[in-house]
Amino acid sequence: MIHKNADPHKKGSQKTRSNASFSSRVRQLSEELCLLNKELADTKEFYNERLENLNDVVFSIDNDGIFTYINSAIENITGYKVEEVIGTPYTRYIHPEDLPGLMEDIRLTIAGERKPYMFRIIKKSGDITYVHTTSRPIMHHGKITGINGLMVDIALLKKAEMNLRKERDKAQKYLDVVAVSILVTSREGKICLINKKGCEILGYEERELIGKDFFETLLPEDIRKKAREEYRKLMGKEVTLKTCFESPVLTKSMETRTFEWNNIILEDESGKTQGLLTSGSDITDREKAIKALVMAKVLSDSAAQVKKDFITTMSHEIRTPLNHVIGYSDILQKGDLGPLNEEQRKCTDIIVKSGERLMMIVNSIIEHSHIEEGSMKVEKKEFQLPSLIKAVETFAMPLARKKRIELSFHLETSLREIYSDENKLKTILYDLVSNAIKFTPENGSVSVKFTSADDTTLTAIIEDTGIGISGEELRKLFKPFSQLDSSLTRNFEGVGLGLYIVKEFVEMLEGSIEVESEPGQGSIFSFTIPVEKRQDKTSISPVPPS
Repeated sequence: MIHKNADPHKKGSQKTRSNASFSSRVRQLSEELCLLNKELADTKEFYNERLENLNDVVFSIDNDGIFTYINSAIENITGYKVEEVIGTPYTRYIHPEDLPGLMEDIRLTIAGERKPYMFRIIKKSGDITYVHTTSRPIMHHGKITGINGLMVDIALLKKAEMNLRKERDKAQKYLDVVAVSILVTSREGKICLINKKGCEILGYEERELIGKDFFETLLPEDIRKKAREEYRKLMGKEVTLKTCFESPVLTKSMETRTFEWNNIILEDESGKTQGLLTSGSDITDREKAIKALVMAKVLSDSAAQVKKDFITTMSHEIRTPLNHVIGYSDILQKGDLGPLNEEQRKCTDIIVKSGERLMMIVNSIIEHSHIEEGSMKVEKKEFQLPSLIKAVETFAMPLARKKRIELSFHLETSLREIYSDENKLKTILYDLVSNAIKFTPENGSVSVKFTSADDTTLTAIIEDTGIGISGEELRKLFKPFSQLDSSLTRNFEGVGLGLYIVKEFVEMLEGSIEVESEPGQGSIFSFTIPVEKRQDKTSISPVPPS
């Protein structure tokens, strides 16, 4: 409305001022808007520049699973350009086997559980790579409109993990192939590793032991508390590690076995104790064997003592009355106590021969016992060889005459005085000559020859025309209690100790013995012994058992 009294010039002036003020305000707002747009553009450029320079993928998807944003790092990981991904569903790029798990992880993320997840994606080239993703919901006016996330390429990490797994599997194979139990326990005494052999011995599956308390699972109850305390002190470096010790171990079947453990402390790079690496050998059977051997030794010592007592008794209680039997029978036979008729003479003959034979058996058994015990001694001295030969001839000649055997002795060496054990050498010759006569038929011959290659050794050769010895019998000839004829009706007397004692005595005198024989062709026994006195030898020396 226009007042009648209003000045038209004044009214126009006011309108002009109002228009000018409005224009000024518009210009101001325009300038502010331009400034805001510039700041917004600068901010967008700032963040875009940084997002595009990231090596990791930043993405957004809406509630339908469609990509609404993704930075250019996606091309480095998958080979797809940004424009190829925007507007496409994320499921297009996920390995089919991993898709159900990923969708469940996304569901948990939307529900408020911030859970990182790893899965495989299919690259543009068709190759497979591994990525690790973290995300969170996009909220708008209190509603979830999508998900923002960060995707990291972990292909190299996964490759390193796979290589590490391969090396671990290879190391596990090495552990499984060894024949001892390998065990790793943590600082708290939990079982971290056990090999195949350990599981076999203990009767467990690997899954049944990993993570279990070593002391509660594998040790008998009566030693658990003490063992745990020792382990605690070891982990705290309060005690020194015993690199090797024995302890009982409880198997799954509740059987107690004995293990021998070898141990190494495991430490981290700072030197802090992390646990214990140990290898264990089941020595239960060995311990049983040792106990059995100890028991056998006790029994053996006891039997040896019984045997020794028996030999001592035989040496005194049997030989003494036997000497009386032989002596008084000989007096009766000679007629010193009066003449004997023919029948009486035959009886005393049998008594004397039987007594002498029994005495020979007793003496042989005693000598055999001394040889086995190692108590037989060598007593060397100088003596005349011709005197020794004469004594052997005097002993053997009556035996030969009874069978009409020609017995001859030949000294074909310049040696006269020799250095050896006279009694043992005499026993050797007695046994070999009497053995030759025993196995030679009537009207045969036995020759005893003495030779020497030099002044330091003596060789005796006893050759007969007897029944001979087969190759099979030769192999057992010098064994104790062996006979050429082992039948119950054998034709030759003896207990099978003569040649055994001969061989032992020859070896005690540091000599050797040989035999050549064929059935029906006779036999040749020969032995060689050193007979020179040496400064490094004592006249009496103990001889170890053969």
